[in-house]
Amino acid sequence: MMDTILQWGPWGWIIAGLILLGVEILAPGNVFVWFGVAALITGGFVYFTDFGWQIDALLFVVLAVVLVIAGRRYFSWHRAPSEQPFLNQRAAGLIGRNSVLAEPITGGQGRIRIDDTTWRVTGPDLPSGTRIRVAAADGAVLNVVKAE
Repeated sequence: MMDTILQWGPWGWIIAGLILLGVEILAPGNVFVWFGVAALITGGFVYFTDFGWQIDALLFVVLAVVLVIAGRRYFSWHRAPSEQPFLNQRAAGLIGRNSVLAEPITGGQGRIRIDDTTWRVTGPDLPSGTRIRVAAADGAVLNVVKAE
């Protein structure tokens, strides 16, 4: 069967390349695109030469490896730092922030309102109106200490 597929010549490689590019749309990850490009380049090479299917397959493997490595390096270098590094980690973005307790902390637990969100807090028992600082975040629970 493999021998039959490889005997399709350049059109087999071009069709395989287009299928791999389509797979990249369904399963994005920036890998299948490089396999697809390697298959398309191999198809172009096979169209103009006739070295046998072994050389064609070797060319595809070499191109695929080189393109995956080069593509990964190129696209990883050009990532700009985010303007909002804590966008999906709101609690972590509150560490170090000062606020005033609206409700007292009793039994080591309480609630605080920061901006438009009410957060559960843990920390020492403190009366309402006390200035606190967020020391850590554990999921959606903030650990607070008395601000100095």
